[in-house]
This record gives sequence, structure tokens and C-alpha cells, in this order.
Amino acid sequence: MPIALDTGYLGIPGAASAYLLRGPEAPVLVECGCAVAYDALCAQLDEHGVRPRELAALFVTHIHLDHAGSAGHFAREGVPVHVHPRGARHLGDPARLIAGSRAVHGPRYERWYGDPLPIDAALVRAVEHGQTVAAGGLRFTAIETPGHARHHHAWRVGAADGGPESVFVGDVLGMVSPGSQYISIPVPPSDIDIAAWRVSLARLRALPADLDAVLTHGGARPLGAHLDAFAARMNEELPLLAELVELAKSDPLAADARYRDFLLPRAAAAGLNDGLAAALLGKAFRSMNLSGVADAMSAGRFEARL
Repeated sequence: MPIALDTGYLGIPGAASAYLLRGPEAPVLVECGCAVAYDALCAQLDEHGVRPRELAALFVTHIHLDHAGSAGHFAREGVPVHVHPRGARHLGDPARLIAGSRAVHGPRYERWYGDPLPIDAALVRAVEHGQTVAAGGLRFTAIETPGHARHHHAWRVGAADGGPESVFVGDVLGMVSPGSQYISIPVPPSDIDIAAWRVSLARLRALPADLDAVLTHGGARPLGAHLDAFAARMNEELPLLAELVELAKSDPLAADARYRDFLLPRAAAAGLNDGLAAALLGKAFRSMNLSGVADAMSAGRFEARL
């Protein structure tokens, strides 16, 4: 059973998690939050009797900083980091990742993200789609799941000798806001690809529907039911985003207002309180999504339906 460790994302309790797995041979970490989360994660690991250097491995679903930003800090303690092949070189040299993240997150970057440390190539393990890796007495199978990011894997995890399994899905099935059932759609620059996302969902649909899908932003929930709910949200929001990208060319304030008025009632109906809605679905989030869809449209990677 994964143990959720709060990464303190955006200063909001429960907004994102790293997961400690107690393998029969050694502990393993899945996801690791932003660089600024490292000290808090170490304190939580200590509460469970684990020191960073005792981890057999770290697995990240993709290299966005809220998922892999502190990977270099763990690697500094000798922990090998498993990642999609497209992300491997950026863990070794995070300069482009830092520049892109600064551009997307602006003034929030220093406080809530921070610069990742470069990782020695000997500790970066690029894992191909379908490959299974053993760590801590557990087996991790990579399922390539692009759409949100080109460098995205879901990790199907189970004990080496069988038993219950779960699948860590990163952001390919969206984000569930704390204290609610609201699914938000993360479509940041610069890798959004709806056709690829459709293929990723088909790969996840091929797994047992009652498998636990473990979201970095949202915790564990039954895979089949959540996948259906996520696809419905995407199909509701994508056509609007395409309209708003066009409107923003002539009237960006009107586009943002329409997007806000679309999001907030739906979030409230799903139980998200006003304060968290303002923090998680505010101007920064809306601007990020509009920029991501505009980028995908210009690159020919956008479709209005999954």
C-alpha cells in the first residue's frame, strides 16, 4: 500500500504527493515533488524510519518539476532515478527544463518550484515502454503514456512474487483537487498531443478496471471509473479551450473571463471550496492551459475530443 508524502505543492496541503512503497527488500519512492520539497520529504521519510540513502530507487512519471524537481537531491544520496528515455538527458542537464519552467510559472517559480540539481549519468536509468525493472523486491513496468508530456510513463507496480498491484499515473489522468471530486485538466506548454493522449488512455483501459490508479495530484481511486470521468471532463473542456484560444487573439480578458466562468461552477459542484478554487484554478492555471492549447493547435497536435 503506497504511503502518501505531501510535497507541499503551491503551499496547499494534499495538492500533490510523493509515494513511499515498502518493498520486501527495501523502500522505493515514486515521484518526489519540486526541489523546494526535498527537506519536507526527508522529514516525512524519517517519520517512517527511512533515510534517503536507504531508498532502492526513485521512479518519476515525467520530468515536470512538481513530479521530478527534487530527483537530483535524492540522486546526490546515491538513489538511482528511473525515467522515460525522453526525460533522461534533462535530468542530467536541467538547464532547458529550468528555463521552460521559469517561463511557465513566472514569479511563483522561486517560492514553489526551485532549480533541480543535475544528476550524474550513472544514476539516471532510462526505461523503455513495456520494460520491467526490479527494485526493493517490487517490479515496476513502464507504460508509455504521452499526451500531457512526451516524456511520460505510468508505472504498474506489484510485488515480485505477485499480489495486489497499482498503477501510478502521473498527470495522464488529470488532477483531483484536495477535499473534492473535481478533476482538473492540465494542458501546459509544450507537449500537449491529443491523438497521443487517446492512445495512452487506450493503454490504461487495457489494464484491470479495478486496479488502483494512483494520481500524483489526487491519490488512489479505481482506474476504470476515474478514467471514464477524466475522459468526460476532457471532452467537455477541449472544445471550449479551442474557442477561447481564438478569442484570446483579439480579447484575452474576455477569454480568461469565459474560462473562469466555465471552471468555477463545475469545481464548486464537485465540492471544491472557493479558496482552493482561487489557488488551483486561478489566472496562472488558466493562462497556462490556454498557452498549452494554443501551442498544440499551432503544431497540429490538437483535437477537440479524445
